[in-house]
Amino acid sequence: MTLRLRIVLLVIAVVTVVVVVVGERTYTAAESELVEEVDLELAGRARNLVGARGPGGAFGLGSIDEVDRPAARGPGAGLVDAIQRDLWARLVGVDGTVLRNFGEPFETSVDPDDFPVGRERLAIGDAEISDARGRVVTVALGDLGFVQIARPLAEIDQSLDDLVNRIIFIGLLAVIAAGGVAWFLAGSTVEPIYRLTRASERVAQTGDFDHPVDGAGGAEVGRLAASFNAMLAALGASRRQQRQLVMDASHELRTPLASMQTNIDVLRSRPDLEPEMRAAIVDDVHAEIDELSTLVSELVDLATDVSEDEAVAPLELAVLAEPFVERAGRRGTHNVFLDVRRRALVEGRPMALGRAVRNLVENAMKFAPEGTSVRVEVDGGQVTVHDQGPGIPEADREVVFERFHRIEATRTLPGSGLGLAIVRQVAEAHGGSVAAAASPDGGAAVGFMVPTVDD
Repeated sequence: MTLRLRIVLLVIAVVTVVVVVVGERTYTAAESELVEEVDLELAGRARNLVGARGPGGAFGLGSIDEVDRPAARGPGAGLVDAIQRDLWARLVGVDGTVLRNFGEPFETSVDPDDFPVGRERLAIGDAEISDARGRVVTVALGDLGFVQIARPLAEIDQSLDDLVNRIIFIGLLAVIAAGGVAWFLAGSTVEPIYRLTRASERVAQTGDFDHPVDGAGGAEVGRLAASFNAMLAALGASRRQQRQLVMDASHELRTPLASMQTNIDVLRSRPDLEPEMRAAIVDDVHAEIDELSTLVSELVDLATDVSEDEAVAPLELAVLAEPFVERAGRRGTHNVFLDVRRRALVEGRPMALGRAVRNLVENAMKFAPEGTSVRVEVDGGQVTVHDQGPGIPEADREVVFERFHRIEATRTLPGSGLGLAIVRQVAEAHGGSVAAAASPDGGAAVGFMVPTVDD
């Protein structure tokens, strides 16, 4: 079942319930009002019957039994003339016994115990007249007995039947109209969702991330479309970055591979090579292998999604950097020390941030002369490594964190050009940034900044 059909069925169900409830209330109110009018009419006729001449004796009756006298104009003739116009009327004794019917007989639900007492009181209830429902009013004739006048509700039932037919007809029209409007509105509502569905299917089939979907169709659908387009843009950028990474990596891998191939060809073609030359070529091959291993390792690090490697935990960058500083200092080539300006907690992934600190320290030690100092400065959520090397030209400070970027003066030094790219990837994955500048210590100041818990 499609979403559009579900919406239409839901609207039809709601409208149907509303129509049923309103129809039932309308029918009940109309029936109550019509029956009340009948009751008022019967009550008025009953009061007119006994009110104008008084109860009982006003008709010259000594007993209500006198109404049954055969004389055409006996003492009860006045009462008979007053009530015989009604097709459904009767005289009832004080014990509830029916003494005489005027017109067709009928049954009533009024119990004799509920008959009125006194001239002003009335009792109104349901009646059954010729297997049809009706209403009956009972009025007292003083102490003589009671008169009951009934009226069928056939014309009211007919009116109510007509009302039911009209309610059903109007209700059906309302349900059909609501279904049609709901179908139209649901179509315009779900069309943006269908566009998103078709777009996702197209992406799944073609792998094309460069065609965003139309975001028209309401605030919620617009936000959904914007999120979908942002996802497509992120996927497209990721794929372009992957392609660029593969192209750059293949370019960088060619150099050590070509050098290794050349050296191996020399060893193979010159079996009589001098031992010193052979040893130099073998050392060169080992150096190329080491450089190739470093390059592959850094490529793996760069291609790894650091946001999924490990869980986020609260940590201090000063504590995190301390073991890397100590390990670098034990090498003995540089005076590496930690300078903590301010301690603060950050929410981060320890291994990823540690990898970034290690790359910064190794990068500084690579380009700083031996015997000089490397200062690892930690200021809250910022780590900056200062060296006393040649520094970074101002033109290269914006692009030094790009993959495989090498400063012109350092292209002959070993390295892959990926270390600082990994630093930027880690920092951005933690919502931070990277920066490179001139150091007051005389060389370069390279580092990253991530938000602290207090931020």
